[in-house]
Amino acid sequence: MNIQQIMRIMDASSRTRRTIERSLHEIDRRALNAMVLVKRHGNKLASYGVVAQSFREQAVVLKDAAAPLQELVAPLIRSQLRIVQHAGFTETFRRAAELMKTNTLSEGFLRQSELNYLRSIESDQSEGLMILRRLVKTVARLQEGIAEQEYVVTNGRIEAALSEQSGAPLMRVSHEMGLAVAKVREAIWKYRAELEEVLHENSASI
Repeated sequence: MNIQQIMRIMDASSRTRRTIERSLHEIDRRALNAMVLVKRHGNKLASYGVVAQSFREQAVVLKDAAAPLQELVAPLIRSQLRIVQHAGFTETFRRAAELMKTNTLSEGFLRQSELNYLRSIESDQSEGLMILRRLVKTVARLQEGIAEQEYVVTNGRIEAALSEQSGAPLMRVSHEMGLAVAKVREAIWKYRAELEEVLHENSASI
């Protein structure tokens, strides 16, 4: 990976995290509104109360699933910074070895040092790709959680449709919840596409 690719991942990670945080906050707020409405009508809307509670619980699950995203980006950045540093050392020893061609012993030491740093670069590159693959898997698990949340949204719309007196307000709440979940889904799909693009670019070059 290069600096430009790492910057792309950093920007995408930051955007995705902000979208998830805002959307989950909106989901929780809408679910609370729904629960207040349920309490006003007592047992008549008990079924929707179960849905609203499930919605809040699933939002917590999504928040926990999203937490590792940023945790994995940091070591990815560190591995790239090490590569830049080692590349600088490699070039320094290469140039020094060129100047020491008349001194076999010194040139041999410098060439070996250059080789050691090249090996370090290869190791860091492999580590970076491994972290990137873990990041993609984490995003895939988050997508599964979003699918569960969408299932809850569907149940909410069904329960709202079955509610005679408060169907309209509940349908509105369910619709707004659905929009919030859709924002998370779109952000995560886009994020995964960007990660897989970088992964493909680097896997193809190996």
